Amino acid sequence: MLFPSIVAALAALANPVLSLTIPQATGSELDVQLSAIGNTRIKAVITNKADRQLKLLKYNNFFDDGPIQKAGVFKDGQPVKFEGMLRRVLMKNLEPSLFVSLSPGQTVEREFDIASTADLASGGAYSVFSQGAIPFAEGDGTTIAGAVAFKSNKLDLDIDGALAATVSKAINPISARTRVESACRGEQRETLLKALEYSAQLSRAAAQAAQNNTRKVEEYFMKSDAQTVETIVARLNAVAQESSSTDSGATRYFCNDRGNQCTPNTIAYTLPSLNVVVNCPIYYDLPVISDECHAQDQATTCLHEFTHNPGVYDPYCRDHAYGYDGIRKLSPEQALLNADTYSLFANGKPKSQTTSNFNLKF
Repeated sequence: MLFPSIVAALAALANPVLSLTIPQATGSELDVQLSAIGNTRIKAVITNKADRQLKLLKYNNFFDDGPIQKAGVFKDGQPVKFEGMLRRVLMKNLEPSLFVSLSPGQTVEREFDIASTADLASGGAYSVFSQGAIPFAEGDGTTIAGAVAFKSNKLDLDIDGALAATVSKAINPISARTRVESACRGEQRETLLKALEYSAQLSRAAAQAAQNNTRKVEEYFMKSDAQTVETIVARLNAVAQESSSTDSGATRYFCNDRGNQCTPNTIAYTLPSLNVVVNCPIYYDLPVISDECHAQDQATTCLHEFTHNPGVYDPYCRDHAYGYDGIRKLSPEQALLNADTYSLFANGKPKSQTTSNFNLKF
């Protein structure tokens, strides 16, 4: 992991070698129907099927205005490389404006263009599908009370590649080749170095715990067979390795926002196609490491963001769900590829059980 003073041209990464079977939609309190309204433009019709109001957090789903992954795009059974942003959200002190309320039976529509965050220039047959869990609050409050799971229909498309290539990209690749002066200096740099130290410790401890406590693995990842444990351990060890170096590695880490994506309550974000991690201002308001189980802090944010980077471990994690209640609604396949599952699993131990025994070189 590097603190760059100049961000050089970054080579495009190959698609993850992962064949996914797209599940069929099942009953849920939240119904999501996808339809095509253009070559690559998609309409999502979201209906509250519950018998109560759903007050849904807007981030990391169809209601998010940012260049996040609103649906998975597949070609020949393989996921198409995502070229947008994955954000980590502070799940407390949320403003009412960050929620959208749906009364029972109410339907809302949202539109997005899948070509803005994926290269679809080759054209041909594609499939689009979305599945996850959206955090919600209750009544007039903004405290997260749980998460509602959803599965969309599978939408098959025949895409005109030449037309898809004309769609403007949400993340401009030129920005990754622009000379950027390093902002990782002084107190911010020291803060991040300490957080990375704890990230390495937590990741290694979690990797060991995964091998020794299958009951906990089952609790967080919904499965605890040998292959699942092997993947968890390998990913966590890769995160520990990336956290332990600041002058080499697969990622570039910025102490300040370089993409103007630090919206309210965004702690940090990752551009997986570039292996870039960016901290937002509120990152520095969090404790370096928290004594509270499942709390958000700087160390678990580093861990969380590194799981989003294919250069650290491929296939990289998405944001299928947030928070303990949310991750418990995921399938085993989703849990294994969900960033918050790893950060929640890793920070189950209080700070007193970690030791500061890493000497970072930079």
